[in-house]
Amino acid sequence: MKKSNLKLLALVLFMLASVLGMISNSHAKKSHGAAAAISTDGLEQTSTSSSNLPSLATVRLQQGDKPAEQVRKNIQVLKGLPDSQVIPVMKFMAASLGVNCAFCHVNTGGNWEFEKDDKPTKITARKMMLMQFGINKDNKDMFGGTGGITCYTCHRGHTEPQVMPVLPLTAPAGEAAKAAEPLPTTDQVLEKYIQAIGGKAAYEKLKNRSMKGTQILADGTSIPLETYQASPDKVTSILTTPKQGVMLSGYNGKVGWVKNQRGQRELSGGQLAQMKRAADFYGDLKLKEIYPGLEIVDREKVGDRDAYVLAAQTAPNRIEKLYFDAQTGLLLRIVTITQTMLASIPEQTDFEDYREVDGVKLPFTYRQSYIDARDGWTRKYTEIKHNVALDDSKFNPPPPPPAATPTPK
Repeated sequence: MKKSNLKLLALVLFMLASVLGMISNSHAKKSHGAAAAISTDGLEQTSTSSSNLPSLATVRLQQGDKPAEQVRKNIQVLKGLPDSQVIPVMKFMAASLGVNCAFCHVNTGGNWEFEKDDKPTKITARKMMLMQFGINKDNKDMFGGTGGITCYTCHRGHTEPQVMPVLPLTAPAGEAAKAAEPLPTTDQVLEKYIQAIGGKAAYEKLKNRSMKGTQILADGTSIPLETYQASPDKVTSILTTPKQGVMLSGYNGKVGWVKNQRGQRELSGGQLAQMKRAADFYGDLKLKEIYPGLEIVDREKVGDRDAYVLAAQTAPNRIEKLYFDAQTGLLLRIVTITQTMLASIPEQTDFEDYREVDGVKLPFTYRQSYIDARDGWTRKYTEIKHNVALDDSKFNPPPPPPAATPTPK
């Protein structure tokens, strides 16, 4: 993603991978009871309901992905599904029907027994998935680029699909179709964006950034947040959680690291790549490098604003869409679509409240939405400063605690 908008988002998503699980779980336990512990590459989470299973942002950090049937018990239909996609797929199904985990799965005394087939709804769910796969396989010529039907196609948040329209219906407008205006080029949209946020010269005058604000989780929990960035590729973030204490992460140009109540470790693989991306201080000026193959694909509405949509395939199973205000040129939204064997699963980030700070425009409000609304959050910054006094040591991993002194015998 980007620095002011895209790259910083990557860092905060990484930090929240552990926070969303730990914070929401601490609240959920009061009403649901603790259940199966799910480890996400060292970021443990206690799962109690669909609201506190790991978010898609979390599972994307996993490494060494295996097929679900090699990790979980009694996988029958979703064989071959990467295990990191199991929870997002389950959440997609739950959201499509407007239910939670308990609709299909067994919870005994606060412990989830996902492998059990006691509930008829689970058997029905398997049949429905097989039906969906069959329809999509036999009608590829009809579905084209849509990918086919999904649970949501018919259910739309209800356990029983609505098979008849609800009367009275709204009459069609009947207006003559307007000729589509030609789209600008990708380069024109990106150049307008650079000018809208202040221009290359203004950005290159900035050498570091200090940001302070609050992360508000879906349950209302507020987490103080501090982020520090330095050119060309250093970043560190501090989250002060209500019960888990201070959580740190950073990248010093060479080493990525994270520290929380469970300990400290260096990052590698996908986590390290994500942190490097977040640390690119001037990433806003080189989006075509960050998104190879980025091209304009459409014009859509974001609220009441017309927006140009640019898209790029950032992984074999993932597409990212960037929505730029057609009038102001500012980035309004990013939608990440991850393709699974069952459905395409979206994530959405909205950027609001742009303000000028030291000659550049930055969003002071970020809104993150997932397929499960309870995973969403809003980030509001109250202070952003540039070219402040920052010691390079702030970006280094904290030194290990001193060894305990042996007790004399």
